[in-house]
Amino acid sequence: MEKAPQPMSDAAVGAGFQNQLLAQCARGQHQVTKKYGVCGIICAVCLFPIGLLCLLCDVKKKCERCGQIIE
Repeated sequence: MEKAPQPMSDAAVGAGFQNQLLAQCARGQHQVTKKYGVCGIICAVCLFPIGLLCLLCDVKKKCERCGQIIE
């Protein structure tokens, strides 16, 4: 007599989903967010045309899922 497959618990489903997301990060498919620094924002406002270059240089890219800083 065969046993019926047991339904997965909510914790097991959540852990599987989290492992899939971290596997995407391991393959290099990060979910990137950008944070601009205060100095870059102030330069962009005060020194408008040239200050935008400062803003582009003062940016930090970080993955939301794994927390890795992306260069």
